[in-house]
Amino acid sequence: MGIIGLSDYHYLWTVKLKDILRILLISLLSFTVISCGEKDESTSTTTSTLDPPTTATATAGYYQVELDWSDVSGATGYTIYWSTSTGVSSSSTAITGITDSNYTHTGLDDGTTYYYKGATVNSAGTGSLSSEVNAIPRDATTVTEGCTGKETASGTVQGVTRTGPSGTFYHSWYGASPSNGCIDNSSAISAFSTVVPSDSNSVKHALVITGNGYGFTDTWHFYSDTACAVETGFMSFSYGPPLATSDNITIASPPSGYPSVATKVIYENDYMCFLAETDAVETKIETLFGGAISLTKGTVLDQANGNDNNTVLWTVLDNISGQTINWFYTEDNEASGYPDNFTDPGGATAWHAGDNITR
Repeated sequence: MGIIGLSDYHYLWTVKLKDILRILLISLLSFTVISCGEKDESTSTTTSTLDPPTTATATAGYYQVELDWSDVSGATGYTIYWSTSTGVSSSSTAITGITDSNYTHTGLDDGTTYYYKGATVNSAGTGSLSSEVNAIPRDATTVTEGCTGKETASGTVQGVTRTGPSGTFYHSWYGASPSNGCIDNSSAISAFSTVVPSDSNSVKHALVITGNGYGFTDTWHFYSDTACAVETGFMSFSYGPPLATSDNITIASPPSGYPSVATKVIYENDYMCFLAETDAVETKIETLFGGAISLTKGTVLDQANGNDNNTVLWTVLDNISGQTINWFYTEDNEASGYPDNFTDPGGATAWHAGDNITR
């Protein structure tokens, strides 16, 4: 190898210097690009989820729970989580899309406790949960619970021909006699449309002997289902005491299916009692009375019904061929005095004995 001269060192140094400058230039350009692409975190704004609703309340209603809470500023909506067990969490059943600061949870079971927690929603998502509240939905108040005239069977009416009525009787539709008195026949409900509200899918019309045989209640019960389980309201009228029997009469030409003997019965008006849980029931009852009464949904109206006398015909038959139950026949009051026959159609009603009413 030859000896390297000064000119050669100068050449090598020049090459190295160019390489160093090239590397520095590339590094500077890379730093500039990176710096321009970085976000200035000091000037950015981060949206956070909101605090949960406060002062939440749960109020029991007719097969429902009404929920209310304080509005949260900045909220775009709310989510309700619920369960039938305490300890509601974000994994519980959710009700979303709520935009008001209240919600009515409907279609619930009466007697079951429902638990709730709420969360606020905004662009950042769903926030933490509120404190837990609970309520137990109710069904309709019964006649015995809410009215002066009870539907508690008591005693036997003495002096009625053939046998004295006692217990509970139900309006019969063309001879049908279900033990619980439930009428779900659409034709029957249509025929009773002057009395039955438009949202009723089944009815009971019950006559219960009360007051140790010296009174009775006559009640129309309305139901939204076809099994007479979900009551939407009632009209109940109680009569006597006094309730007294008079002469027995023979009827020469009774309508087909009605007895040829009857007893004259007199009794006084006592109380009338009403309940409406739906708009349709409220409207029907108020219309029937020409606006003379005003109802508040969910509240029983119980008031005296004067003491006017009613003069009617009653017969109870306990020996109808092929029947194992008693049948009760009644004829409505006439302004001119006691009626002398059953009128069908008209004021006559055939009732079949059945189980004591519970709702």
